[in-house]
Amino acid sequence: NRLLLQDAYPGEINNFRSRKPFHVVNMALNLVHGDNLAWQERKAESFTASPLHCGSYTIKDEETGLCGSYRTAKEYGEGISMGTAVAISGAAVSPNMGYHSSAVITFLLTLFNARLGWWLGNPGKPGSDTYYRSGPLLSIRPLLAEAFGLTDDKNKYIYLSDGGHFENLAFYEMVLRRCHSIVVSDGGADPECAFDDLGGAIRKIRIDLGVRITIDKIMIFSRKSDDKQKKYCAVGTIHYSEVDGGGEENDGTLIYIKPSICGGEPADVFNYAQTSKMFPHETTADQFFSESQFESYRALGDHAVQQMSEGWNQKGGLGDWADHIKTGYLQLLPRKTEE
Repeated sequence: NRLLLQDAYPGEINNFRSRKPFHVVNMALNLVHGDNLAWQERKAESFTASPLHCGSYTIKDEETGLCGSYRTAKEYGEGISMGTAVAISGAAVSPNMGYHSSAVITFLLTLFNARLGWWLGNPGKPGSDTYYRSGPLLSIRPLLAEAFGLTDDKNKYIYLSDGGHFENLAFYEMVLRRCHSIVVSDGGADPECAFDDLGGAIRKIRIDLGVRITIDKIMIFSRKSDDKQKKYCAVGTIHYSEVDGGGEENDGTLIYIKPSICGGEPADVFNYAQTSKMFPHETTADQFFSESQFESYRALGDHAVQQMSEGWNQKGGLGDWADHIKTGYLQLLPRKTEE
């Protein structure tokens, strides 16, 4: 977490001062050939790139057994750029895709050169001589590793792909950094509102980091539901205190936002919803939105946040906004009876 990085790079984080957003770009480090049997379902670990550091908290030093391998962003991959990091983070079509990987698909995608992932040097000890390079010197070995699913975190080079191949909400890394107020916008196609991405993130955080996350009640429903108390968001508690101590004042707040139709949407959004029964959960395979389609999603998002922020004085920061939403949300929850 942040303390680990501060120890590794004394003073660097404290000296980084800016009012601009601090981007933490999430990727998946593929472990299709990993030897951790408990991870055979996920087949990947989290990897991040930021203006300061690139690496993964879960890469272990085989000699010391300590977790966490990071390199300075200015040196990693010949100085990895924001554009490169974002391109890797969106490499959804890849022979090795974390928990989506399968032997047949892996081979076929490599055969047809559908390979959007990226090979970079291992930020850990195995990559001491390669982490500063923008890619492997010879391509045959990485190509075979992709084709036969031989990717892991113990070689000189690692294979990075879409962050969603590990955890699709980028929630995991924010809890790792002990962020107090976290806003998660879930844009995944989930017409049945099964919350696969949210459930997977909470599960991985509890297993890996020991941090429990509770949500009092989720009142986000699919369009098939007739529930009259539909909402655009859910509020949860991130129980940092159970791991770090310090009491409940150290716990964090999760604001989980998910596109939904609650009633009262703008007329144009209502109109588009009647023409597309899957809206607002149309497949992400549709990469060519029409004008009306794009504007309907934008207008729905604007309307949802306006409804969530109603009554907020807009003078406070993210923490005050989170407290405002939490107070209003809990007041609307059905009260428990003595029965």
